[in-house]
Amino acid sequence: MNNHPLTKLLRDCARLKFYNDNRVVLIFWVLVTLIFVIDSWVSNRLNNYLIFENTFRNLTHQQSLYAAYPAYHEDANHYGPVFSLIIAPFALFPNWFGLLLWNLFNCFFLFRAIQTLPLSEEKRVIIGYIAIPCLIESMLNQQFNAGAGALMILSYTLMNRNNGIWSAMCLILGAFVKLYGGVGLVFFCFAKNKPAYIAWLIVWSIIFYCLPMLFASPEFVSHSYLDWKDSLISKNVQNIVGGSSDISIMGFFRSLLNYRAIPNYIFLTLGAILFLLPFNNIQLYGKRKFQLMILSSVLIFPILFSTGSEDCTYIISITAVGIWYVQEHNRKMKNVLLPILLFITCNFPLLLFPGFAKAHPLSLSILSFPYFIVWVRVLYLAVRKKYHYAEDQEMERLQIIN
Repeated sequence: MNNHPLTKLLRDCARLKFYNDNRVVLIFWVLVTLIFVIDSWVSNRLNNYLIFENTFRNLTHQQSLYAAYPAYHEDANHYGPVFSLIIAPFALFPNWFGLLLWNLFNCFFLFRAIQTLPLSEEKRVIIGYIAIPCLIESMLNQQFNAGAGALMILSYTLMNRNNGIWSAMCLILGAFVKLYGGVGLVFFCFAKNKPAYIAWLIVWSIIFYCLPMLFASPEFVSHSYLDWKDSLISKNVQNIVGGSSDISIMGFFRSLLNYRAIPNYIFLTLGAILFLLPFNNIQLYGKRKFQLMILSSVLIFPILFSTGSEDCTYIISITAVGIWYVQEHNRKMKNVLLPILLFITCNFPLLLFPGFAKAHPLSLSILSFPYFIVWVRVLYLAVRKKYHYAEDQEMERLQIIN
């Protein structure tokens, strides 16, 4: 009876881990996206999308990309001028449908970028599941952060595949939309043809600077870059003085010490020193594990040290947490740190104690602290030579395949 074909089939099906499949992860991602698009429709909560789609209209009418437009939406745009062209195809549709396409685009873009990581499918599946809590926040807020994270990942993975021209494009486009992407310039260390890579960085910078001029005058576009700078400075000041929530690691320590006068440059200087420490190990530049730790650091560092970081911004850093997790050898570290991080990432203070959370900034800025611990651990692994020289047959096999 035990050898009956049907019995064997049922036994094999019971052992089959259907959830260990990237297609299942993608289904979860799409479901999350659709649920929160429908939620936005029902609650008529389209404000962030309206800010974005209005930028293309303002560009073509040569109106300020960064002024407030209370007749259309609350708050104002803080993305670079070229972003108005990224949103343009979606702005052509009715807002309800444009929002659907916009969120699906960001969902698929980040998912596809994760699939380009030089890791086994099983590890990419794990990263996909780890990212879901932050994906919820990102889709709920209709932001481009998932797309920004995808560009940062692709700027590394395309270089890793010797596609320097497209790697440079992703890096520069990310930086021209949201300054976070500029941190990826450190991937230059891994470029095999450095002069060509520099040339492509310059070419793409010129292209993306000038591209909005197809729809507006050069004078207006050039002035828009100055307006962009002013809007970022104004937003930074507002976040520091308490006009908005600052959930960066800088905001965490300001709230912890109850002293908002600590200047950014102190945090940024210390953060930059830590960030650059691994690059002293030039002999490790060719090691895949080292490169992945640097990628993780690149995805976490600008979010931790930006006063403009929001809960939905951490969709960029959560992928770094996933990369660290599947590369981490210390089981205790994995089993303790990841659950704590995901618990806090689910925004439990605001969900369980909304009144207390809004009255106490530390209860919100604590979101950054577990990411900070992961980042410090990533830096530690990046500087450990033994970690990178350890024999890893899977990485070697993937290197041959790619």
